[in-house]
Amino acid sequence: MAQPKRIVLGTAGHIDHGKTSLVRALTGIDTDRLKEEKLRGITIELGFATLDLPGGRRMSIVDVPGHEKFVRTMVAGASGIDTVLFVVAADEGVMPQTREHLEICSLLGVASGVVALTKADMVDEEYLELAREDVASLVKGTFLEGAPIVPVSSVTGQGLDQLRERLCELADAVPQRDAKGLFRLPVDRVFPMKGFGTVVTGTLLSGAVKRDDEVEILPGGVRAKVRGVQVHGEAVEKAYAGNRTALNFSGVSVEEINRGDTVVHPGEIEPTYMADARITVLGTARKPLKERDRLRLHIAAREVPVVVALLSSENIEGGEEGYVQLRSREKFVACPGDRFVLRGYSPARTVGGGVVLDHHPARHKGQKKEVAALLEVLDKGAPGERLKVFLDLRKHVGLTPEDAVSALMVTLEQARNLLQLSVRDGHAFVSDRKAQRHVSSGYIAELSAFALEILADYHRQNPLKKGIGAEELRSKFPAYIDDKLVAFTLERLAGEGKIILDAEKVRRSDFTLTLSLEDEGTQKRIRELVREKGFEAHTLETLVAGTGESAAALKPVVNYLVAEGRLVRTKEGFLFDAALMEGFVEKVKDLLAGKGEMGVSDVKDLTGASRKYAIPLLEYLDTNKITMRRGESRVAGVKGKKS
Repeated sequence: MAQPKRIVLGTAGHIDHGKTSLVRALTGIDTDRLKEEKLRGITIELGFATLDLPGGRRMSIVDVPGHEKFVRTMVAGASGIDTVLFVVAADEGVMPQTREHLEICSLLGVASGVVALTKADMVDEEYLELAREDVASLVKGTFLEGAPIVPVSSVTGQGLDQLRERLCELADAVPQRDAKGLFRLPVDRVFPMKGFGTVVTGTLLSGAVKRDDEVEILPGGVRAKVRGVQVHGEAVEKAYAGNRTALNFSGVSVEEINRGDTVVHPGEIEPTYMADARITVLGTARKPLKERDRLRLHIAAREVPVVVALLSSENIEGGEEGYVQLRSREKFVACPGDRFVLRGYSPARTVGGGVVLDHHPARHKGQKKEVAALLEVLDKGAPGERLKVFLDLRKHVGLTPEDAVSALMVTLEQARNLLQLSVRDGHAFVSDRKAQRHVSSGYIAELSAFALEILADYHRQNPLKKGIGAEELRSKFPAYIDDKLVAFTLERLAGEGKIILDAEKVRRSDFTLTLSLEDEGTQKRIRELVREKGFEAHTLETLVAGTGESAAALKPVVNYLVAEGRLVRTKEGFLFDAALMEGFVEKVKDLLAGKGEMGVSDVKDLTGASRKYAIPLLEYLDTNKITMRRGESRVAGVKGKKS
């Protein structure tokens, strides 16, 4: 069943220009709830109402305060709106907060609206026309240029029917929000309700939520269960993007939730300390935006202090755009595409605002031009192009389909399709099939080159070793690179025939063991000594005594001779000439062919060696499957039969 269109209308305008009175005249609802609001006659907190329109449509209205002291609250309310009811009093015309509210709506990406010239009953026609011209001049070049300007009176009812007609036209034109995205509800109110428990309200930015859902409240990470859902004050099973929504929680107290928190489904979104963004500095800004400026970030219903790091220029003048990184000591929730406002401390004025491009960036140090170029693609590119950039930006950890959902703000199915296309086009590899983790092919090429260089260095320094141990090789990669990613890189290199992975050693496929002139003389001397000894074998220690060389000098040469098959080494470390051992093995095969079995005494007879060497020789035969034990004797093993 198709859901009715969901529209959120926000008010905007200077203090005492009649926003709340106009909402009351349209809906019959007084949005000023607080005693102080009624005493002072001004709006302090956000107010909410519902406007029924022809055709069964309903429009949620967020009434914001107009006083400059409450701009923070105004931004919190305006962050979730689809369109704006821009209010200007005909008897006063354009005022300071009129201008600032228009700037804030523009920065937050509001794209449509209608202007209400309130208090029209208090001025004559000539003055009303002047007010209309004042407003038209103000909105020229903004999203409200050409918007209807409707004179109204909340006292007499003048123009209210015409205003409702214009609001109907707005409702028809506003695009429907995507209810398939990630569920996000920024909290603009939290309060206890007797008999129900904790209740939060907000404008559902994206996705949907239903009764009995498990939710997480960020940035604190508190978990709760949804006991009930209300839209427009009526209980429903499910709320969708664009609904003014109230959620009743179990398992969490009022003290654990704050205005500005965001309710999400567990694990789908992670809070951040940084965001890369495109920012527009207002033309009315008194000074350019500079490196390390300290400002207040207003995003959704939350405010956090940030420091600005400029990425595309040394400063950003009024009326200009640029790419920045916003850094905070406090966690906040942001997703690509989210709009925000930046305000100063003293004076407390709006400096600019923009759109989030990357919600989990690395801290950029140097190479800012390269980063700015990537951010331009995130800003203006198609989803597939943005995915390539995110694969590069997240190259150390890669992207799962779930990561791509929050990075691109697409559905899980769309994320999977985009990742599959990136693999097909050669831009990514699947490095972990179980987790479906995708890694940039460019980064795998970087890691491959790094691994090959490590191996080349190792071979240069250790020309007589067959290769480097797998664990030692892993230790030479930076610790932040996942073990599975290193393993994937090595497996790809092996598959391409560039390296050889043995059980314990890794080497380049073009590597061969080589001896220096000095080592060549050493190996000849070792082989001579081993041949002279025959079956009364040498060990490394006896070779040290026989050559006068150190064990450190002899060991790699001995290892080389064993690897090359010129010496045979038993597990006890006894060294035999390979040709001598080949002859010994043939004699054993002959013996077994005639006698059927053999023992230690037979080895002694065949070699003339003492028991000290006969037993290791017999175990060598067992290890190499020339013989196998049967009771106290040996019989022919699988490799011990005469061919």
